[in-house]
Amino acid sequence: MKYKHLLFLIASYILAFSVNLMPSIMYPDLKVDGFNLLVTLLFMFLLLLYSRRGSKKLKVFAVLGVISGILVFFITTFEHAMFDNIILDSIASLQYPFYLIFITPVFGGNILFDLSYGSYSLLMSLFYGIIFVFIIYFKKKDEISV
Repeated sequence: MKYKHLLFLIASYILAFSVNLMPSIMYPDLKVDGFNLLVTLLFMFLLLLYSRRGSKKLKVFAVLGVISGILVFFITTFEHAMFDNIILDSIASLQYPFYLIFITPVFGGNILFDLSYGSYSLLMSLFYGIIFVFIIYFKKKDEISV
């Protein structure tokens, strides 16, 4: 049962991703409801709990979450200027995999803020940054106690 917490985290990620997929793609046409928020909060809570273990893989996941949130925000901010150039338009298409992997599972929280997907991505990069800080804090705390 060494990987019990990791399995719960992966299962909550898959559940949050599947429940929030359509609302995150179709927003604001398809509204986010309370069930999306509940699943998102479950995933966020388990992510916070698992950060206490100080996993290197979770640290990489958190850093990529911060980068993806900032990348999606900046690309959506300057999206209107990028459509005129083919190279910039292809760069703009890089945001979609990052958005799907890192922002979609936590998109149910947008019921509280009602932001555009770019602004909400920036807010979620702050959440992933907090996860990263927790991982570093608990890793150093474990090293000091040992």
